[in-house]
This record gives sequence, structure tokens and C-alpha cells, in this order.
Amino acid sequence: MSFKTFFDEPENYKNRFDFYEQGGSPLLIEKFIETIEEQKNDIEEINISWYLYNNQHLHDYLKKIAANGIIVNVISIPLEGYDHNKPKFLKNLVTGEKSDTSVTKYNLARKIYGEMYRSTSHENFNLYVFPHLYVRSARVKKFSRGSLPYSLHIKSAYIKKKKGYILLLSSSNLAVRDLVKNETMICIEDEPNYEENIKAFYKNLISNSIAIKDYKTSLNTTCNTYNKLEYKFSNSVFITAPFYDNSANILEKTLSGYIVAAKERIIVCSQHLAAFNYKFNAKHHATINKSEIRKGILGDVITMANKGIKVTCLSQTFAPETEDAAKFKEIKFRRPVNTNSFQQFYSKVKSSKNIEYYVNEHIHSKFILIDNTLIYCSYNFTPTQFIYLDNVNITQFTNMPELNYSGIHCEVGMHLVIKDQNTIKAFENNVGSIKHKKETIQVTNFGGQTHEALI
Repeated sequence: MSFKTFFDEPENYKNRFDFYEQGGSPLLIEKFIETIEEQKNDIEEINISWYLYNNQHLHDYLKKIAANGIIVNVISIPLEGYDHNKPKFLKNLVTGEKSDTSVTKYNLARKIYGEMYRSTSHENFNLYVFPHLYVRSARVKKFSRGSLPYSLHIKSAYIKKKKGYILLLSSSNLAVRDLVKNETMICIEDEPNYEENIKAFYKNLISNSIAIKDYKTSLNTTCNTYNKLEYKFSNSVFITAPFYDNSANILEKTLSGYIVAAKERIIVCSQHLAAFNYKFNAKHHATINKSEIRKGILGDVITMANKGIKVTCLSQTFAPETEDAAKFKEIKFRRPVNTNSFQQFYSKVKSSKNIEYYVNEHIHSKFILIDNTLIYCSYNFTPTQFIYLDNVNITQFTNMPELNYSGIHCEVGMHLVIKDQNTIKAFENNVGSIKHKKETIQVTNFGGQTHEALI
């Protein structure tokens, strides 16, 4: 029984602006493959659900072990959801050679998907697509990677052994044509209380997915309804999915329970922080009959800070309020999509004496440390993740009048609750490392000081 934690970051590589053939997290894919190699004689089945699947190195390895008798199931999004934009030249991390042509994420995925669609020789290897789209507003803008967003945002693997199991969860897409970011991956082996929920999730996910050979681009994915299952709650694993009834709404209450029980400290790290004072539109829900403004989990964090709990926030995106523009005029932050929600949150952060806030453009990890408990997440802390609407009906989009949508709004996500103290210490050290990097900008300090007072 064990917990293992792996961290990757731009400093591990000579040039942080290179795009590697091995993907956006070469170290993590190396550890992923090593984990399988070490026990491949005991492994019977590998189930992988990864938001993006365009890494040829990973694909070639999975083909090899499938040919040796291990069943491999990969579930990802449809090809239409891959980004066509910004083709880049790739560099092989081992040889140092650069590719002759530039490629997009779509180009790379199309090669793999096309191979799996046409092939008749990949015995034991199954590629599925989960085509669920999720949207809750007629005002949504067209996405660069498909008109509407796909909900499968998870990055996990469930590996079944002859005796026991291995669970992996990562913040990284392992995608080629991603730059290296600050990423993490956790491996849990044969620990009690984790496997039952994960095993059930993969069974449900595959049964609601489409084998690549049966998938047609003409499929109408704008009608996204599922037979809803009652979610089985676990204190170790939490999963949201459109086929788990009200799962995202329950997730918010579950996380809130952990946050308001904090005794000493809360550390929140995510690419995006925006789950604060957002609207829940009850007209799109079958049984909830009242719309409301939800304070969100970040509202709970603020409440606990005002009660004396020491809070540390770290994010990749940041948007100062208008009155702070002069303080940050020399700094170019990547801005969150929901700027208004973030700025409401930040105004409360500034007024608290118990919150320090750091911004680093490379943060992609997603976790919360509450006292001596780690909640390790596949999802960002934005309103989208915490809203389940089972009766969405949009007859026309403002910016895409040719489209309509009906179905369930819910992102596929997962978190693990871990109390292993070596794992806790590893994440504490990771937070300390990020705070002291030269690219990290401290925008508020304990005592309510803002950036102007810190430089």
C-alpha cells in the first residue's frame, strides 16, 4: 500500500518555450509509463480517461503492452474538440532534434484517432470518445476547439492488477503542443477506500461513451441526456459526471464542509480561482425551483480567513480591479474568463488580514490543503465545476444562432482526499517552491498589504 507524488515544472528543462514530442509534462509521462512497466506482469487491464489524447509516445507504449495481452481502454473527447490554432515545431527531448513541420493539437490527435478508426489489428486496445457537451448560457462564445466545450476534463487512470489496483490522477493533459507548466501527479496503490468508486466510474463512463469505430462526425451531440445514476458518496473519492445525478451541486457542499472545518490553515492552488458569488439558474434544473447567488467555496475560504484561519492562494490567472491598475501596470497577467467573479473575490482577499496571494503564469496544478488533509483535484475552482443543471434548453445562442442545445450541464471531474503525511509534506514543499520562484508575483500579504507595498 502506498502513495507516490510526482512534480514537473519548467525549470526541469533547458528552454521553457520548447514544445516537446514527449508532451507538456515529459517527466510525468515518464513516471506514468514507469508505473506500468514496474508491474506489467501483474496488470490485467488499464483504463485511461484523459481530456486530451494526442501523445504519440504514450500511444505507442499502450499499443505495445496491449499486444502483450493487457486490455487497454482509453476514453477522451471527440476529435472536433482539439485546438486547430497556433501550429508549432516540436523538439525531441532525447535527441534534441526539431520537427520539419509545425503541428497543432488537432493534427496530432487526428493521426492517432485515424489510426484507431481504420485499424483492424489493435487487439486488446479500445479507444472511446465521450461526446458530452455542457453549456448553461445562451451568451457563451464560440470556442477555439469546437463550437461548444466538451465536459470530459478529467486526467486519470485505473489499473487493475491480478491482486490489487493502481490509481493515477494528474493535473497535466500530457498533451503534445502544450508548454511545460507546474504540474503534479499522484499514484495510489492498493490503499483501502479508493477503488470501489473509481471502478464504478470507469464502468459508467465507458458505457456512456462511443467506440471510435462507431463514432461519426454527423452525430448530434447538442442533445446531451443520460440515464441519471444516484452518486455513491465516498470520503476518499468524489466524482462529478452528467450521469451522476446532481453530482456537481453535491461537490460544492462537500468541499464547503471540509473548508469550514479548518482549524489552522487553508492553501488553495489552481490555474483559475473564480468560484465566488455566482448565479445558479434554476430554470434549467428539474427539481430546484429557485435561482440564487451562491457564495461558492471561495466565499467559504474568505469566511474562514475572517475567522482567523491563515489562507494562501496561488493561481495562474489574475485580474486586478480598476483601482489597482496602476499598481500592476508593468505586469501582464493572464486574465480569467470570468473576470467579474474573480474581481469580487479579489476585493475580499485584499480586505482580509489573513490571506496571502501569489500568481505564477506556469501554475496548472489543482489542490487544496486544509490543515493536514490534501484534496487533490482534476478541476479548477470556477463556477462551472460546481453547477449541475439537468434540464438545459437553449433554442439559439446569441453568438452562434445556428446552434441549439438541450441536455445536462456538468463537467466530468474528480478529487481524492489524502491524509498521508508524506504526501502532505511534499505538497507543502511544492507550495513553498512556487512562492519563491522568480516568476511568482505576490499580490497580497498577510495583513492586507497589496502589491504596491510589497515591491
